[in-house]
Amino acid sequence: MGRSPKQYSPKPEAPPAAHWAARLERPDPQATRVLRNTYGPDQEIIEQRLLLLRTAIGRFLERFGDRPLRVFRCPGRLNLRGMHVDTHGGFLNLATHQREVVVAVTPEAGDSVTFVNVEPRFAETSFRIQQGAARPSFRHDWADFIVAPDVRSDVEAQRGDWGNYLKGCLLSAQHCFPDTPLQGMSGVIGSDVPRGAALSSSAALCVGVIQAALARNGLTLGPEALILAARNGEWYTGSRCGVSDQAAMVLGGRDSVVNVALFASELDTSTATRFRLPDSAEALVVNSYTERSLSGAELVNYTRNRFAYSLAMGVLREEIRAQGFPEAIVAQADRLSNLTPAVLEPIGGTRTLLRLLQDIPESVDLSELRRRYDLPDFDQAYNQYFGTAPEALRPKRIGLRGPLLFGIAESERARLFPAALQEGDIERAGRLMTIGHDGDRKLNADGTPYVYDVSDAALARLVEQDTPIEACPGVYGASTPALDALVDTALEAGALGASLTGGGMAGTVLALCRAGETPRIAQALRQRIASPGYAKFASIATPLTDQDIAQAALPNTATASAGELRL
Repeated sequence: MGRSPKQYSPKPEAPPAAHWAARLERPDPQATRVLRNTYGPDQEIIEQRLLLLRTAIGRFLERFGDRPLRVFRCPGRLNLRGMHVDTHGGFLNLATHQREVVVAVTPEAGDSVTFVNVEPRFAETSFRIQQGAARPSFRHDWADFIVAPDVRSDVEAQRGDWGNYLKGCLLSAQHCFPDTPLQGMSGVIGSDVPRGAALSSSAALCVGVIQAALARNGLTLGPEALILAARNGEWYTGSRCGVSDQAAMVLGGRDSVVNVALFASELDTSTATRFRLPDSAEALVVNSYTERSLSGAELVNYTRNRFAYSLAMGVLREEIRAQGFPEAIVAQADRLSNLTPAVLEPIGGTRTLLRLLQDIPESVDLSELRRRYDLPDFDQAYNQYFGTAPEALRPKRIGLRGPLLFGIAESERARLFPAALQEGDIERAGRLMTIGHDGDRKLNADGTPYVYDVSDAALARLVEQDTPIEACPGVYGASTPALDALVDTALEAGALGASLTGGGMAGTVLALCRAGETPRIAQALRQRIASPGYAKFASIATPLTDQDIAQAALPNTATASAGELRL
């Protein structure tokens, strides 16, 4: 798959907005075929997509008039298995989701960009591309540009403004083509991807806007370059997301799941394989209606595990080297996808991995961690995770073994997940999901604290029993009591497996269901979410509406990947 920027001749002028409105009001046979090829045959889903498209184009007509219009769309995303492992090159199972971001644009002379949103609470935003691109730091590497003092000052002055995403995307697109000054555009953004629900609404916005900007200028990017450009647009805002969300939107497709191991520093999507869920299984998407809001000890506990996990591969490489294994094996341990039992079979496979973990401290003082391991990224990681925390809340000790075991085991679960589904073993696929969630779990179903034992004695038992690595939850701890409650509700109602998806601490739960049982499980989840006890338990301040409850648990439909909608 191509990585380098390319140019091509612009297409003829797009049809006017009124033409779009008429075609979407009463879709003719050709438009209907396009909609079905994009969204699938389910008429209810098509009607939901038409509603969003009509709303966006109606807003365009109101604000910009009947001008030539091109429409781009980007679906939300799911990760069925492979949580938290994209930062270390682990396996992922990515799918698109029917709710999406729509970007409707028209060309502008010069480099002026103006966007409005269908939601009035997002103010109209305007800027000029070359104003940002003229900064001296723009000619540097993107990572250096976005941390330049003048750039950070601009972003911080508009902290929380959605315009930061738009500006970041246009500048990221321009950065890909430094010798081609981008021309401007005006447009409308519409979205029904729930924000803060771990369905990647911000990544969908970035992918859609960058695709629109490239098309406006007669430019194109290969999949890897597009994924990185969208990620960079989000990084401009201050986020430090990975590449899995964007990859799902770019690589995904109708009725398919993409299995791929991504390593951002050496991004290669050519290894991606696609498979379908068997007809006997269905994925249920459950919105917890919780928002990530961490403070004090809870924030420190969550951040402590993330910090430890950020150093985990470096620690493992040091231990492999200390055990005297060949440097070729040490070099392979740069990413989780290279730590499969089969790859490590020459040095003992799973048993060796577990024994290596026994040599890694269950927990360690930070001073001891520095002394024991050569970790060049230690200071950078520490400042990233704890630089703004008060001194009293900065940890002096971290758990090391549990997060590392989680990453190795979770990547293996994600590697095995497609085979289980393709072989029709949907029960095993469900178990892999649930074990993965146990690595994030906070509470048992009875409300007592969940603890996974990673002591020396516990690991010795795993070695003695020849326990498969994928059967070990590990300890990452990104769940919440509310997410645990929804996982347990789904399992009690008969789901084959369930887990959080995305970064955790709020958002969405996925449940793998037998196809015929999905409606009953969805209803049990809706009843749980609608209950007064759940609202108090999940700290939901604003009462949920009947529409909220109806949308709380939806079967997933994998739609076409991000791109232009052409009727």
